[in-house]
Amino acid sequence: MSAPAVLDDSIGAQPDPRRPCCADCRFRADDRHSLEQRIPGLAVFGSGFGASVADSRLCVVHDRLVAPRDHCSRFLPRQG
Repeated sequence: MSAPAVLDDSIGAQPDPRRPCCADCRFRADDRHSLEQRIPGLAVFGSGFGASVADSRLCVVHDRLVAPRDHCSRFLPRQG
């Protein structure tokens, strides 16, 4: 009996021009205010709008911060 197929759901941090990236994914929460709502206490440290977050945003699938050029197998393009 063969092992079940495993979906590679990891986030790749190396830019790959052949793959769509998180910046264009519908699962990337672009609103910086959503970071403050999802990560309690973040604004207290000034990080919600600071350099520590920079262009990273929350991925609602992985529930973690992703950079615009990150990518994963769960990518879906933004709707119009």
